[in-house]
Amino acid sequence: MEYNAYIDESGDEGIKRGSDWFILTAIIVKKEADLELSKTFDEIKQNLEMNVKSQLHWNSIKGFPNKKMIIDLLNEQDFHIINILINTQKINSIPSNRVYNYYSGYLFERLIWFLRDSDAININISSRGNLNKKELCSYLQNNNKHKIDFDKIKSIKVYPNAQKKLLQLADVCCSSLGQAIKYNDDRHKYYIKTLSNKLYRKNGNLLSYGLKIVPPNTLPSYLNWLVQL
Repeated sequence: MEYNAYIDESGDEGIKRGSDWFILTAIIVKKEADLELSKTFDEIKQNLEMNVKSQLHWNSIKGFPNKKMIIDLLNEQDFHIINILINTQKINSIPSNRVYNYYSGYLFERLIWFLRDSDAININISSRGNLNKKELCSYLQNNNKHKIDFDKIKSIKVYPNAQKKLLQLADVCCSSLGQAIKYNDDRHKYYIKTLSNKLYRKNGNLLSYGLKIVPPNTLPSYLNWLVQL
């Protein structure tokens, strides 16, 4: 079995400045189901009266009915979600310019855990201003404390979101989580709770797998609803 993964981020990874939370999200889909999921994304754009070739940004979608439509259609599809929630106010030992690469290690580690006995995964990463694929791969290989099995990674590629519909799906899942954390109201929680069945779990364990919070034990009490998903 071969899988494709699509990675995007939300928030500002700057330590003790900018957003309180920086989120890395991976969407995992069977390679054979990739096209079907992309067609669902086309349907979403048509419902929004968008050109299917245009880029969809979650933060640009207006109104709860439109966002609910997106989430409800996605809930019918077969894919999985892994989130790394980084509390930037509680990090003391990592400089801001290392946050993305360092915590990508947590994300890659869980991608490999998800594979188990599967053959391989193709990783597609949303491009960003300071992202260098060579530096990222070199960092992960030279600081492989997570013991990532790189033999299972068939390819790592970087694309602008506009070029890959499922990178836009990763944006939907990542940015909706960012908003749910920021606004913490029932409307924004709806998106996350509806897709909670997509979060990667192992033996019922969510927090070590599909919703990893770092540093540990830094989730404020008002966000405890996350651990109950």
